[in-house]
Amino acid sequence: MADGTVKVTAEAHLHIGQLLNLIQGPLGDVLSQITSHGMALTDPAVWEGPAASLFSSQVWPTAQQTLDTVRATLMELQQQVGGVLGNVTQAGSGLPLVGQLPVVGGLVNGLTGGL
Repeated sequence: MADGTVKVTAEAHLHIGQLLNLIQGPLGDVLSQITSHGMALTDPAVWEGPAASLFSSQVWPTAQQTLDTVRATLMELQQQVGGVLGNVTQAGSGLPLVGQLPVVGGLVNGLTGGL
């Protein structure tokens, strides 16, 4: 589409919306739950011993750092997808909304008069 034409489909809107919903909802919730459970396992009142010490000193700090990186990447993706949604919406904004379509004769009133 070298001529500057932009193609926007309902499918594009659907996928963008679903991607944003996943990032803002279930995926974010799962990451928070993983962090919560991981942090709980670093508490000696919850878990103590050689394996717990290894988890607290080596395993969890690495996992937590990776989770933080994933969160930051997802926040960046969310911002980019939000921008894409804005661009897609703006590209499609040249189309008139149903309420803004011209009325042809009494057709619209005849169709909606009994509603």
